[in-house]
Amino acid sequence: MMMNKLLKLATTFAITLGVFGGGAYAAGSVYEPSAHFTLEIKALTMYSGETATLMSKGMVTFKGKEYPFTVQALTMGNNFGASTFKANGVLYGMKEISEFESPFFVIGGGIHPQEGNQVVTFKNNNGVVAVIDGTLNGPLWAPATGAVVKLLNK
Repeated sequence: MMMNKLLKLATTFAITLGVFGGGAYAAGSVYEPSAHFTLEIKALTMYSGETATLMSKGMVTFKGKEYPFTVQALTMGNNFGASTFKANGVLYGMKEISEFESPFFVIGGGIHPQEGNQVVTFKNNNGVVAVIDGTLNGPLWAPATGAVVKLLNK
């Protein structure tokens, strides 16, 4: 099961690099994961258009150490109710843990409510690429300003 998820993540990453990276990457290059992470987000909207409660907890494993983090600035848009997002991911291109802390923007794929496990690829301003495999049970997405990642204990 875990091997299938990793293969799915690696395939999506390779396709994303091909589509969005253009000729900047040499054919046959091997990209090693920099880190792995887990993430769970719960959101609740009390009034249409305002995400009243957003709780997230994540753990990134980088160079053998675990770092807790949170994700902020997500929205449920003009929807009322609750959403839960559970995911695992792989990070590429990260040399220092501080590079993880930056807004991430969608560059490929997508995760849609009630459609089972799906893959989405994000990239931040530091060049870190996150390939995420997860499930979502309601509306939740990153706005145009990005999903803001904050490390809790540096």
